[in-house]
Amino acid sequence: MSSITQHYQPNETLWQKIEDTLTQSDIDPDTQLNSNLLAPIDQLHIGGRQATQALLHQVDLKAGCHILEIGSGLGGTARLITETLPCHITAIDITPDFCEAHQAINQRMSLNNIQVICADACDAQVQTGSQDVIISQHTLINIPDKTTLLKTLADSLKPGGSFLLHEVIAGSNKEPIKLPVPWASDISHSHLPDKDELIALFASAGFRLERFTDVTETALTWRKKHTQREAGNNQQGSTQAASPLNPGIIFGERFLTMGKNVMANLADNKVSVVEAVFVRSENP
Repeated sequence: MSSITQHYQPNETLWQKIEDTLTQSDIDPDTQLNSNLLAPIDQLHIGGRQATQALLHQVDLKAGCHILEIGSGLGGTARLITETLPCHITAIDITPDFCEAHQAINQRMSLNNIQVICADACDAQVQTGSQDVIISQHTLINIPDKTTLLKTLADSLKPGGSFLLHEVIAGSNKEPIKLPVPWASDISHSHLPDKDELIALFASAGFRLERFTDVTETALTWRKKHTQREAGNNQQGSTQAASPLNPGIIFGERFLTMGKNVMANLADNKVSVVEAVFVRSENP
């Protein structure tokens, strides 16, 4: 088991923990699962579901398109897409417990057009030129060999295909980040390029930059709100109040510290959050 997999993999079977938590709240996980119940755990990136929706609005996704998502976690983004768009999604994650839970959730929600693969995204083994869109949210941060990753992903895209990126990058303050954070228990897990390095890596893999937006202020506002909720300092929003699930199911008691450290790193400009759209060259 890789160290990054150990970081994300809980000691107990994740799907069993989710089932037990729901059952204890008189929710039948076989018949009552829905996106609101799963929202607190199925999109483990800064900004949550709102950030995903903003990213998806960057391109015009077509019915029947083929989408590859890397670092898919419990599948929240894939399921969000399939709620409104008939398409084919390949969801890749390196953590076995995430993939098992993703498949269990899809089965109980009768979603048959999401293929879940447990694999390293650097060796995704997706058919060359088969994908219309690639989605990555807070995944590059855990991958040291971005050159191999982006070459592999570029090969899987059709010419002119889009790469939608929502990512944490290095900020202007070069001091070490506060740890732990949700993507890293120690510095060996965290691989943050700055803006110029990120764009250069994509260019070297045959992508051109179409759109780049710094969303750090929005991310910090979101993180402050959720840190207050996690500490019990204000009333939960309707989604959180309706669900017994929370990221502590995955990360345990350390998650409160993780959230506070993310907030501090954003506020101190040690990290930034960006949205970007890259397009694969027509003639790579």
